[in-house]
Amino acid sequence: MPSIEPHVDEFLSQTLVGVISTVDAEGRARSAPIWYQWEGGAAYMFTGRRTLKWRNIVRNPSASLCVDWREPPYRSVILDGSVEEARRPLYDLVLSMAIRYYGDEEGRAFAEGYREQPEDIVIFRLVPTRIADYLSEG
Repeated sequence: MPSIEPHVDEFLSQTLVGVISTVDAEGRARSAPIWYQWEGGAAYMFTGRRTLKWRNIVRNPSASLCVDWREPPYRSVILDGSVEEARRPLYDLVLSMAIRYYGDEEGRAFAEGYREQPEDIVIFRLVPTRIADYLSEG
């Protein structure tokens, strides 16, 4: 895993939506917006086990996550690496993320649907082997 510069760590710790890119069965790139939580040098995410993104990851665990700021001055960080399933309480992760993305009241209501740890939902993490940062300083 590459070393993570403090300004990259700070950028990835913000509440931004990422875009994950995977490779489908025909070798085509597929991208989808996704919530993420940056923790311990890895991006944690969740999705349904039947989604195209998860089926692609199971077939080929290489993925890329682009996190960007879409207003001037434009900035982004792109993480390339391997995805692995993560074993941790689903509700706790979803609650933390939902509160960050939706706020307290709406976030708690959203997370309730994940309290019973549905088996068709998977938590995964992207551990970067390459980090490209396009962050303007100042």
